[in-house]
Amino acid sequence: MNTMNEKYERDLSYLKSIRTHILIVTLVFFLSTALGFIHSSTNPEFALHSLEGVSELFDMIKNLTPFEIMLFIFFNNAIKSLIILMLGIGFGILPLLFIAYNGYIIGVVVHAVSIENGFMFILSAILPHGIIELPMVFISAAIGLKIGYEMFNSIRGHPADIRSEFSRGVRFFFYRIMPLLFVAAIVESFVTPFVVAAVTGIGI
Repeated sequence: MNTMNEKYERDLSYLKSIRTHILIVTLVFFLSTALGFIHSSTNPEFALHSLEGVSELFDMIKNLTPFEIMLFIFFNNAIKSLIILMLGIGFGILPLLFIAYNGYIIGVVVHAVSIENGFMFILSAILPHGIIELPMVFISAAIGLKIGYEMFNSIRGHPADIRSEFSRGVRFFFYRIMPLLFVAAIVESFVTPFVVAAVTGIGI
């Protein structure tokens, strides 16, 4: 019991140490989402071009079984989240670019799909798994941003412990983030479709 409490306190302390970076990543995401939504409404042709990659991804997985879709979603999210964490060593630039790009694409998708199916469809299709998945992606990017900040401090000659920060971040990813991404993939594959059908009557 004490060990569990110690782990909980250690994890909570770690999250507190990167709370500013989590806030920055979250703001970048939602600002980018708003930009994508606005841009999609004012420039539909460009928005459709931006959605080509999303359409190709959907075409690739639509014929898979729910279990295969779950595994695809999990590995896709886990690998990308780990990569953006590790690429934070490049001064944290790439994690922010990744979050900004994905926020923009989600904004475009939200606008395009809401026109056809309404906002209730969007909410029911995102919230069930999104409340788990999005925070885990944000934290991964925030860890990358923190590592990048430590790199920047090192170059400026300020105190920095890059190796320790990197080790803590990777450990937190494998012990906390990755298991929750697996839960999110299960919810997205097996729960979200039922929620969407129940709320909107539309099957996905």
